[in-house]
Amino acid sequence: MKESTKKLLVAQGYEEHEVANNSRIIPLAKWTPIACALLGAVGVAMQSSGFLIVLGLFTFIGALTSRSLYDYLYKYIFSSFIRLGEVPKHGIPRRIGCGIGACMYIISGIGFYWGSPMLAYIPSLFMITFALIAGIFNWCFVSTFYGLIVGKKQECCG
Repeated sequence: MKESTKKLLVAQGYEEHEVANNSRIIPLAKWTPIACALLGAVGVAMQSSGFLIVLGLFTFIGALTSRSLYDYLYKYIFSSFIRLGEVPKHGIPRRIGCGIGACMYIISGIGFYWGSPMLAYIPSLFMITFALIAGIFNWCFVSTFYGLIVGKKQECCG
């Protein structure tokens, strides 16, 4: 694993020892944001206020605990045939990201309910885009800003 990838994963709140010692950390770390983006995209494609509001409410699980809805979906549904091991616990930056995602999906759901295209599409497309960026490139905007605010150095594993 590249040093830059290690730094990005630690910045997201994963423990350094987990990043250094879990050979499957990269696909496991990608699971949550990609699943978040895909389910959000389903809600937008269906233009379903109910789906997005419920998705947002369940996404709050990740803000309140060290596991997200998407981690539980992996654990109880997908891990039986996608055998990557257990998804590591999330740190504070990912928890904040789940909270932001939850709010974005709820706002979008309300936007679809009210028939307001701006309110429906902008928050959800923002969330889907940044979740995909996190899932593909391991860069999370929340982690970057969190590190800047708390002054956490992005050094890792070396």
